[in-house]
Formats: sequence, structure tokens, C-alpha cells
Amino acid sequence: MKLKLLLCIIYLSFVSCAQSKEIKQSEEDNQYEITLPKRERAAAKNYNNIDDQIIGEYSFEVKTNDPDFENGIIPWASIEKPQDDLPNLIDKDIIIIIEKKITIVIDYPLQNEYHFQLESKNGFSRKDLLLEISKHYYQLYKKEEESATLKTLPIDERSIQNRNETNGRYGIWGHDISDLVLTDIYVYKDDNGKITVTMNIDS
Repeated sequence: MKLKLLLCIIYLSFVSCAQSKEIKQSEEDNQYEITLPKRERAAAKNYNNIDDQIIGEYSFEVKTNDPDFENGIIPWASIEKPQDDLPNLIDKDIIIIIEKKITIVIDYPLQNEYHFQLESKNGFSRKDLLLEISKHYYQLYKKEEESATLKTLPIDERSIQNRNETNGRYGIWGHDISDLVLTDIYVYKDDNGKITVTMNIDS
């Protein structure tokens, strides 16, 4: 009899603990969903170093037969699968940055910025930039996963649609690569001639 009572107490304690964890996780997920729109708005900023001058702004648009898009144009290009959009990327081969060396800044959806440099004797086209930006997104997401102790939850294990925030090198939050699209780039030049490129990434 005492054994049965003890087992019953242990079982009830286990169930109570599991329920408490579920409630706590649900509260954390709800809080995450509430704070995400604020973080999205805060992230919607342009590079504004007062020492730098903006010298160019370029959109990335893709032709489509999809009637849902006005004038047959999708106002973005895929970060996840740029190869799918390249055949219909508008003005993809035109050189839009004539400088031979540039630095690209990725800051969304990251806590810590990711910078990389590109060099080309011929300058850079939309095609060049889209492919390189996609490649570096994959690299930084990989480095994030390798350096994080709090790992990315698989989609089928998430209680909310958005990607959970991880605590790796870049602190990625809110979105998987599959959510991200490139709409515009902004080109800046400082007093020393250094070229910095920032992006408008949508999700």
C-alpha cells in the first residue's frame, strides 16, 4: 500500500512538473511573438554613418506571370534559392557598382552584424551581388548553429511559426533563410573612398 502511494506521489509530481514546463514554454513563446514585431520595426533602418555619403540605391525585381503581382513584377529576389529567380531577374547583368572592392553588411535578422568583402576587376552586377549575399547568408547561419548552445528548433517542433532566437556568434532571431528576400541595396562611400553596401531584407 505504501509503495502504491509513493508511486502515485512520484507520478503526480512528474505530471505537475511537465505541465509547469509546458506553461512556462507557452508563456515564453507568447512573449516572443509579441516582441517580434517591435524587433522587426527596429531592424528596419538604413546605414546612417554621418561620415558616409550614399551614392546609389538599387532594387531587385523579378519578372513573373503570377497575376497576384502588379505589372508582372515580384519586388524581391530569393535569398534561399537565388538560382530560381536569376533567369527573370530584371537587369541582372548590368554593372551597378563600378568600384572594384566593396564591403557588404548583413544585419538582419542578427543581433551582431556580419561583414564580408568582395573584389572584382569588372565591378558588380545584381546577379553577382545576389549570389554572393545568398552564399554568405548560408555561411553565417551555419556558423551560428555551430557556435550556439541554444540550437534552432526544427520547424515541426515549434509551437510558433517563427524561428527561435539562438545564442551563437550572430544571435539570429525570428527567421529561417527560407523567409528572407532581398528588395534593395544601398551603396555608401566614405571620405577615404571605402564602399559599404547595406541591404533591405524582407521576410
